[in-house]
Amino acid sequence: MNIYVGINIAKFNHFAVAISSNGEIIIEPFKFTNDANGFQLLVSKLESFDKNNLIIVLESTAHYVDNLVRYPVTELYQVCGAPHQNLLDAKK
Repeated sequence: MNIYVGINIAKFNHFAVAISSNGEIIIEPFKFTNDANGFQLLVSKLESFDKNNLIIVLESTAHYVDNLVRYPVTELYQVCGAPHQNLLDAKK
């Protein structure tokens, strides 16, 4: 079973949710800051899962994602980008 972590990127705070490949919410939506403390919160929520089954999907929002991409999140997990509209469609 894969777990998809969708992250809505913003200037100061990001929001994330984890959903299994069968549509079950694994981690309820939560907010984390766009800094090292916030990224560590994200990692702490994900560390109990098998990294090989986790895929982080980032909303494509220009430079606001830069800090997160530079943080070791991208070294620890599979990360890919998604156009903004795709994430909106996924919420439906």
